[in-house]
Amino acid sequence: MDKVVGFLALLTMALLVGCAGERQGLVCEEIEYRLNTMTYSPDQRAYMENELRTCREDEAKKKNESGTSNGSIYERYATTENASSGDSAKVEIPVSTLLQDSSEEKTMSIYDRYKSVEANK
Repeated sequence: MDKVVGFLALLTMALLVGCAGERQGLVCEEIEYRLNTMTYSPDQRAYMENELRTCREDEAKKKNESGTSNGSIYERYATTENASSGDSAKVEIPVSTLLQDSSEEKTMSIYDRYKSVEANK
């Protein structure tokens, strides 16, 4: 059970890191659009050009970290879905196991607690 949860957490983290490069690209495009369409003073233009250069460097770094291909985010998600469905989809966990208390302490229902309080009066 812990292995499945760990695997799902790792998969989620990898997906989020993969999306970080995509989000960064949108931010860089917005900075570039504003730089090309808005009027800036020379010092503001130099600042925005520096911001764009820094943004592109961060975008490249995040894409390299995630190891993304040139495919769309939907194609990469479909690839991870197909790859991860191997072992975890075939594992069948009984309902009784899922309903057990993880602390393994004996628990009482609300009805049983109410009956025990009424009995003590």
